[in-house]
Amino acid sequence: MRTAKAATKPASVRSGLALILSKNCPETARTAFSLALAATAVGDSAGLFCTQGGLSWLVAEGLDPQLAELRSLCLSEGVLLIACADSLRAASITPKDLLAEVELAGVARFYVYAREVSVSLYL
Repeated sequence: MRTAKAATKPASVRSGLALILSKNCPETARTAFSLALAATAVGDSAGLFCTQGGLSWLVAEGLDPQLAELRSLCLSEGVLLIACADSLRAASITPKDLLAEVELAGVARFYVYAREVSVSLYL
């Protein structure tokens, strides 16, 4: 009788999740936060790049309590939250409107993160 061995991944295998959130839609934000938390739950990294309408999910004030809790869980689990600097200017949002933990950067910063992970999704 053969017993199943736990799958182990070689050190060269990439893991992690990169998400782009571009919509100001509660269902899409809930999906993004939930996917990021799922990645961290299995020991992978997760990064969320918010651009265009998705920036609204990184502001410090005015978020639905359930989404605020999901976002807080993401921060406590080490999910990288990046606000698109170009979109920030276009949306008339200032850096001080964002949560303190949010990194303000351009698309190139997210690309550097995304090329190191195994799954990238656009929401």
